[in-house]
Amino acid sequence: MAGSIYVERYISAPVRTKLDLAGISYVDTTGWVHIVSDDPMLAITASGAIKSPKPPTQAAFSRLNGGATGRVIRTLLSIKFPSAKRMTDVAANSESVAFASAPALTVGVRELAKMAQVSPGTVSKILPVLVADGAVVRDSHGYITAVNRRQLLDRWTIDYHVLESNGTPAYFVAPRGIAAILTKLKAAADEALTGAQAGSLWLPEGIVPLVPVTQLVIYTTSTDKSASHLGLVPVDAPAANVILIQPQDPAIIDDPMRKKDIPVAPLPLVLADLLTLPGRYPQQAEALMDALAKTDPAWKS
Repeated sequence: MAGSIYVERYISAPVRTKLDLAGISYVDTTGWVHIVSDDPMLAITASGAIKSPKPPTQAAFSRLNGGATGRVIRTLLSIKFPSAKRMTDVAANSESVAFASAPALTVGVRELAKMAQVSPGTVSKILPVLVADGAVVRDSHGYITAVNRRQLLDRWTIDYHVLESNGTPAYFVAPRGIAAILTKLKAAADEALTGAQAGSLWLPEGIVPLVPVTQLVIYTTSTDKSASHLGLVPVDAPAANVILIQPQDPAIIDDPMRKKDIPVAPLPLVLADLLTLPGRYPQQAEALMDALAKTDPAWKS
């Protein structure tokens, strides 16, 4: 059989798309298969996992689900590094990569720690994990030179889960519908919206969400206080159209970005939350990243 086959532990959606366009067959250990041949005539396809599975052995220090870790990853996802031509070109024993023509930009451990407001020691423990998974590229001096945003989100959400890594979620129903809650949030001082509605608000101007929002997920400093002033009624999880959660990092509520006057969680966190919520939310995260890529090429890979 002529042609090439790319084999990996897990092949993310952006990489699969690039391989399809290049006419390269691929297989990964989660079940993604796309093998096509003209001679002999052959076509084999199968679907695998939506996101990267946990490594078979994982040391405690490599778990990426703490508040400080979240600050570092959110910062890395916000820095506009020059886009790498091919993140997969990183050699097995090297941390170099070929770049497209762009001004050089590097970030050191201490600089990243200052930007994320964490200790340099925290950054030093996290970066080797991200480099090993191909999410971050460092030069021979240890400076960060590129970030694969989608790969970084995939790696983060192996360990981070919105309903497990934050405070215990509380489930409610909004008797007057979620539109009334959105109106009340405009005057909120202790909440920040995440989930599907926040994802819709983070869409670039001119792009309309295709799927209607039926449930709100809201970060809050006090579940009881928010439930009271938003007029929510507690219910069992399956009947809820509002979920309240206390964030692992209270800083996201201190001075949140506002979209249409509504306080929203940082974009990287909203994406991570969508990727880890049950149902069709991961697909919405992918659609949001595709939309962001139209104005910010860093979200293409």
